[in-house]
Amino acid sequence: MKNLKVPIMLVLMLLAAFIVVPTVQAGSIPDFQKERQVLEAVSLMYAPMPDDYSGWLDAVCHRMTEGGCGYFTDNLESKFWQSGQDVALNSVVPGKVAATLNDGSQVWKAEVSIYKNCGSALKNCPFIESDIYLHVVYDEAQDEWLLNRILYGPYIVEN
Repeated sequence: MKNLKVPIMLVLMLLAAFIVVPTVQAGSIPDFQKERQVLEAVSLMYAPMPDDYSGWLDAVCHRMTEGGCGYFTDNLESKFWQSGQDVALNSVVPGKVAATLNDGSQVWKAEVSIYKNCGSALKNCPFIESDIYLHVVYDEAQDEWLLNRILYGPYIVEN
């Protein structure tokens, strides 16, 4: 099957449609707009654009801390790029704040679903569903949370 060429803004709009805040958990993360950058960064990491490596990397890093982007490019970028080439769709569902650290940063638990491309329909396609843990930092200048690291989740190798 041919690789689909889709503009990155269309992908972001589609991904945003799959970022869901369950009503039961809506109170655990108070302001969804401030968390959007983190959820988009994770979603973009797991579904890179096959024909736009530099655009994908820029879009991911734009939603991360500077140190987080450096860690991602030094340690994870290649694995996520290679593993994501056959991803048709993914979703990231925020969960709850698992911990607040002394510096004010937080660890969030979320869920990710990654659906592989296997034809015209996603029925019976391989997929991954996993809890993920994210280290996030609040950026006062931007008035939003930024992803620093994925601590645990698909393609994250424990050392």
